[in-house]
Amino acid sequence: MDKKMIIIIILLLISSVLTVLPVSANQVQLSITTGPMGGGFYPMGGGIAEYLSKTIPDLFITATSSGGVDENLNRLDKGEADIGLVSTGDAYVAFQGEDPYDHPYDNMRGMGILFGNWVEPYALQKNQIETYLDVKGKTVCAGSPGGSMHKIFFEICEIHGINPEEDFNKTIYLPADAALQAIKMGQADVVMEIAAIPTAGLTELSLTHDFQILKFAPGLRDKLVEENPKYLAMTIPAGTYKGIDEDIETVGMGAMWACQKDLSEELVYEMIKTLYSEAGLKHMASVHPAAKSISLENAAKWTPIPLHPGAIRFFQEQGLIE
Repeated sequence: MDKKMIIIIILLLISSVLTVLPVSANQVQLSITTGPMGGGFYPMGGGIAEYLSKTIPDLFITATSSGGVDENLNRLDKGEADIGLVSTGDAYVAFQGEDPYDHPYDNMRGMGILFGNWVEPYALQKNQIETYLDVKGKTVCAGSPGGSMHKIFFEICEIHGINPEEDFNKTIYLPADAALQAIKMGQADVVMEIAAIPTAGLTELSLTHDFQILKFAPGLRDKLVEENPKYLAMTIPAGTYKGIDEDIETVGMGAMWACQKDLSEELVYEMIKTLYSEAGLKHMASVHPAAKSISLENAAKWTPIPLHPGAIRFFQEQGLIE
């Protein structure tokens, strides 16, 4: 092969490389902050990242675990995550900058409602802890480090006349999987949980241990909802877990996804359009049983924080908002 031919081949190879470069250069890389392993947010966030990455050209989303809603809100506020799974109640309070948040978390915008999260603190039946009134003197795992579950649990206890700082024997903070092991080993008497149902950890626990979900004292659930509009009256149906043979009246919040306000309108529009499509909803339903309740009809039902322009555009097209 003469030198001229070698030069031509080299030039062709260089040309092909340069042709490919713009494709990777155009790729958008985002991150979505989810929740602790064992909770509902962890698989849901992973499912969103997986589906959007494989469906939208030049988009790659990395799912990262977190302590829960509080950590997700902080990551969004600091620009450490592009997308986050949060709750309607906490997002509203954080955006307004109300206690316990020390400033308005106004760098985020809403992308739509996903599903419900049920408050479901649990205890082993042998410990005879049936209602929130029974947590006095007990060791309580109040949630994951960096999460917001403890605030919810404390508010529920306070409406029962219980002071968490004075009336608990001890308060500990563990991720969902570690909390599950702690209650099995007798290191915790009660574990706080708020998640989509059925929750993987509780389903697992029901196979080896008899447990019960804490109940409100008569009349106090309605009082809590009346005094704190961020809570929704919800019910855990009988049969959700092995051994739970009656409906459990509880409270909860809506789960939603939010993003950085400066993400492009077109990108956010495409992500929302893709996830709430028939194929997207089918994929999410295969990720977690609770995702079967995700629907386009409910996507703009509550708007605790302002919607991103891309979300506004899509929901207006669908006739969900004006």
